[in-house]
Parts: sequence; structure tokens; C-alpha cells
Amino acid sequence: MEREVQGQFRNPQSAIRNPQSKARGTIYPLLLISIMVVGVATAAVAELWSTQVKREKEEELLFRLGEFRRAIIRYRADHNRLPKELGDLLMDRTQMQTRRYLRRIYTDPMTGKADWELKLLADRTGAIAGIQDVHSRSPGKPLRQLPGTNVETYKDW
Repeated sequence: MEREVQGQFRNPQSAIRNPQSKARGTIYPLLLISIMVVGVATAAVAELWSTQVKREKEEELLFRLGEFRRAIIRYRADHNRLPKELGDLLMDRTQMQTRRYLRRIYTDPMTGKADWELKLLADRTGAIAGIQDVHSRSPGKPLRQLPGTNVETYKDW
């Protein structure tokens, strides 16, 4: 029983014995396995990427804290007192020449806001003498341990 299909004679029984028909069932499982492998690889890369982003934020936090601390030290050396607020570090017009100890008030890279925790120094009367130090408000646990310290959160940096 042969019939004509698009100008060719074809036996319906020959399609069953055709070696190409055996390969048709393997494409779908191979496709599923390849999608699974790509998904696992993407998850691993995403984890490495997020760790790298966190390391870069930690480096930026250390840089910004260092800038604040250097500005406070220079301000204290020039005025023999601590700054009352962070804005005092931006433009100091108390002398004849305007001095800038900081270019801008940096944002905390961990929180994304300029909401720094200020360590204030009080005098004997209880009045605030000025800003002694600056810390992050982020409760996150750092990847990096600073030498000589035992810190649990970014607040301790």
C-alpha cells in the first residue's frame, strides 16, 4: 500500500523503521537538562556577583568613614574644637579664607542614605562639644574583618 505524498511514493510502514524517528524523543530531555544546567550556573554566578557587590560597598564604606574621620581631625587641628554638625565640615567661613574639609556629605553605601550615626562628645556641663566620630547605621554583618578588631556589624566600624 503505497500512496503518493507531494509527488513521492511513501510506505507508511517505512516511517516506523526510519532511524531518524528514534532521535526525535531525545531532544526534549536534552533541552530540559541544558535549561537546568544553565539555571544552576546562573544561580552560582548571581551569588558570586552579590558577594562582589557587597565587597565593593564595604570598600566604599571604609573610604567614606576615613574621609569623615580625616575631616574631623583637620577641623579640630585648625579650630582646637570639634565640629558641631557635619555641615561644619563642608564650608568653614570662620577664618578669612573659606576652608572645605569635605567636598560633600557622603551617603552610607550600606543604607543608601546620609543617615550616619554620630558619636558626640559632651563636656562637663553636659552640653555637646562636637562630633567625635561617625559610624554606619547598617545592622548587616560584614564579610571583611578589620585587623585588630572584633566587629559584628557595620555599626562597629
